[in-house]
Amino acid sequence: MSDGPSYRFARRPWWIAGHIVAVAAIVVFVLLGLWQLRRHDERRAFNELLGSRLEAPTQSLENLVAQYGEDGDVLNLRRVEVTGAYALADEVILRNRTQSGRSGHDVLTPLETDSGRAIIVNRGWVPIDVEGPPVVGAEPPTGEVVVYGIVRATQVRGSFGPVDPATGRLDRISRIDVARLNQQTPQDLYPFSIQLDKQNPAQTQEFPVPQPVPSPESGPHLSYAIQWFVFSLVVAIGYPILLRRTAGRAEDAGPQGA
Repeated sequence: MSDGPSYRFARRPWWIAGHIVAVAAIVVFVLLGLWQLRRHDERRAFNELLGSRLEAPTQSLENLVAQYGEDGDVLNLRRVEVTGAYALADEVILRNRTQSGRSGHDVLTPLETDSGRAIIVNRGWVPIDVEGPPVVGAEPPTGEVVVYGIVRATQVRGSFGPVDPATGRLDRISRIDVARLNQQTPQDLYPFSIQLDKQNPAQTQEFPVPQPVPSPESGPHLSYAIQWFVFSLVVAIGYPILLRRTAGRAEDAGPQGA
């Protein structure tokens, strides 16, 4: 008389490999879920920082630097106002940018200030087939201009992404790497840039179109975390059920089936 289903089959090499895969899958799915929760917390913290900085009053570049220094990470996303004249001859195209689903580029133009230094201004998006720089049909106002925008920290290449030449003059660049642009700009650049929101006098041509100011968004991280945890539960519950049913079939088949 049988004492119940036998799980001796589970000690076979094929099944041992299955046990390892199941346990590994549960661990990996849980870790991925925890990682997405951390991403969700990071996004929430960024949204709080973004909201607090964008809601703060606009300050002049001189006041911001006097109050916070020139660390781009500290100044990042703060509203700023700066007066100067565009140095059109030193304009550079920021490659491969989109706006409203359209492919194109952004236009980076140094703004010379009364301090003798300049700051890179991302003036906005232009279509992908433009000529330049200077970008034809997207010239900025001449003479003194007041630029209103937000500070953006300099960008550096991570583990992946296109590589810009380390030397020589660049007409097109893959990221707003202010240190790299400083190599080819006659004026000393502030170590951060400005993303233009509006300017006075305003742009007279259709292009460039200012890129939208960042806005808080939750992102998909919480839903992804839930999905990974659900996957781990599916394996944690489903694999023992599979073992139980396999043992039951072996019991029903008798010694020959086993």
